[in-house]
Amino acid sequence: MRSDLPEERTFKAWDLAEEPSQCQDEQWPDAWCAKAATVGLAALTNTSDQEVGIHLISFPDERSAAQAFKQRDKSNDAGRYTGPAGEPVYTLDLVVSRDNLLWSARGTTFQQGAVIGQVEYSWRPRAKVPADGLLAVTRMVVQRIDEKEKGLNPTASMH
Repeated sequence: MRSDLPEERTFKAWDLAEEPSQCQDEQWPDAWCAKAATVGLAALTNTSDQEVGIHLISFPDERSAAQAFKQRDKSNDAGRYTGPAGEPVYTLDLVVSRDNLLWSARGTTFQQGAVIGQVEYSWRPRAKVPADGLLAVTRMVVQRIDEKEKGLNPTASMH
């Protein structure tokens, strides 16, 4: 991860066979939760003006993930582009209220193999946010998922 986001806010994964309600708690659609195997969340911050959240939901196989991805709520999709591994990635723009201050955010939703992910990059006004910050994080996450699904030790990092 980037060195200017050094603080871990959350790193957690849940096996849905043991904790099925966690899927809804993480705000994934009920239809996805019924078919998913695990969910996970990683959030990093610099504690002042930037934060990255990585939300993952895994399915038993790529076909199940592809069906879920096709049926996702598309109301927040701002655009589509080819993602780091050739998969379709959808962008979304958010404005969120946090600590009574207005934060801006950009996000991506993607499918890589048996995993659907959302990466959200949020910041306060006047924060020095790298222009490619969201894409760089998304690229790293997609590459790590790809490495893991190929049985490799995930080594992808931000460049």
